[in-house]
Amino acid sequence: MATTKDLTKVQAHLAIASFSCGVAIAAACLFVIPPLGEIASSAISIVSELLVLAGALLGIKTSFDVKMRHFENEIEEARRRFDGGDSSKDEHYED
Repeated sequence: MATTKDLTKVQAHLAIASFSCGVAIAAACLFVIPPLGEIASSAISIVSELLVLAGALLGIKTSFDVKMRHFENEIEEARRRFDGGDSSKDEHYED
């Protein structure tokens, strides 16, 4: 099963690939495909879709990271309340 770290790497790689493809298509339309200097509407459409995909992937990652940090902070706060606010008690527990 894939871990969160693996999924984050996949999202980052997909976002970079989408952005790179969008820039490459735009550059090809401007400098390689005739008429030079003009980008067809279909090329603009696909470039915008790739850029939106890249932004969405990065937005999902950021949202997940923020929610995970918030959840971790809530757990830590609950643990402190349960332990009476003393975080050094963990060292005194024995199995």
